[in-house]
Amino acid sequence: MGVTGRRHHVITGASGAGKSTLVAALGELGYATVPEAGLAVMREQQACGSGILPWTDRAAFMEAVLARSIRDHEAASSLAAPVFFDRAVTEWLRFLGTDAAPDLVAAATRCRYAGTVFVAEPWPEIYVRDDERRASFERAARSYQSTVSAYIDAGYRTCVIPRVPVQERVAFVLARVEPGG
Repeated sequence: MGVTGRRHHVITGASGAGKSTLVAALGELGYATVPEAGLAVMREQQACGSGILPWTDRAAFMEAVLARSIRDHEAASSLAAPVFFDRAVTEWLRFLGTDAAPDLVAAATRCRYAGTVFVAEPWPEIYVRDDERRASFERAARSYQSTVSAYIDAGYRTCVIPRVPVQERVAFVLARVEPGG
C-alpha cells in the first residue's frame, strides 16, 4: 500500500450510527476530514432541483456518489495526514455493483485507504429519521453487513468503534491511527 493509503482513514458503518458526528469532532480538533459523498451529492441535487436522488434514480445517484468519492480521495492527497473519510469509495463501488461504468471501476480500484477501517455498528438509541435519512432503523441496520463486507472483501481489517460519547470515540480512533498517518 502506498503512502497515500496509510494516511487516509475510513469511518464507515450503519446509517445513523454517529459517523458524521465523529468525523465532525475530528475536524473540530484540526484533523483533515472528508464528508460523506452520498450526503454531499444528495444536498447538491436537492438544492438544484435535480431528479438524481436515491429514491428517484438510484443508479444515477450512486454513480454520481462514486465519482464524487473518487475525486474526494484524489483531493485528500494534498491534505495533512491523517485524513478521516466519512465513508469511502470501497462501499460506493459495492453498492453500485455491476452497473458501474468501467472508467469509474478502474479509478475506484486505485483508491486505497489505511489497512484498518473504523466501523460504527447500528445504534438504535441515537438513530434519527429525517429528510435525508428516510429509512427505518431496521432497514438501515440491514445495510450494515454489506457495507462492512465491502471493505473485508477488499482486504481491509475492521475495528468496531464502541458506543460511547463522541469524545471517547474520538480518543478511541486517534489511539489506533497508524503512526505517520
